[in-house]
Amino acid sequence: MNAPRPPALIFDCDGVLVDSEMLSSQVEAGIARDLGLSLTADEAHALFLGKTVDGVLEAFAARAGKRPSAAFVYNWAFATAHAFVQELKAIAGIREALTAFGRLGHSMAVASQSPLARVRLSLEVTGLAATFGEHVYVTSMVERPKPAPDIYLFAADRLGAAPADCIVIEDSPASAAAARTAGFQAIGYAPAETFGAMSASGARVIRSMSDLPDAIARLTSRV
Repeated sequence: MNAPRPPALIFDCDGVLVDSEMLSSQVEAGIARDLGLSLTADEAHALFLGKTVDGVLEAFAARAGKRPSAAFVYNWAFATAHAFVQELKAIAGIREALTAFGRLGHSMAVASQSPLARVRLSLEVTGLAATFGEHVYVTSMVERPKPAPDIYLFAADRLGAAPADCIVIEDSPASAAAARTAGFQAIGYAPAETFGAMSASGARVIRSMSDLPDAIARLTSRV
């Protein structure tokens, strides 16, 4: 009799696989000066976190009173890429966790809100690209962005797994809640101020990626 297939694992990228969120906010605070705006990295973080590219541009437009130009978008993209190449790191503990999951036979995918080129660069710079191969998916591939669950359903389909046979790993409480509503189990990575909101999402919450293998094992026993 064949052993049951381990559940598929679907990872958000920014803030879950790579420590990109504050680095991105620093870039956005800097590029805001091209629009005559003054933002701190913390202000940019609060204003733009979790938004699509269009959402960020709309927020910039609301502050500046005009839609940013194509040149602004070009400069923003290159500034982000330069910062990532120079400074981007994997989230502490995630590399070891992914290695362990590979040995156990879990299929794995990325499901991100960010543009595909940015996600692939992030994975390459941090040495995580080989773990996921072609299973890198972003919300431009589906009808609705996060927190709608479309991208998780898309990734599950590409992995050949039903939602009930997948575990989503997220750092957004709203996205974790949406994944659960769509039939996925979810683990919420909440190292800081989002712990309470993540707990309310119904996800199993971890504060460190060193806790992820145990959390996966506990959920696996229920899948």
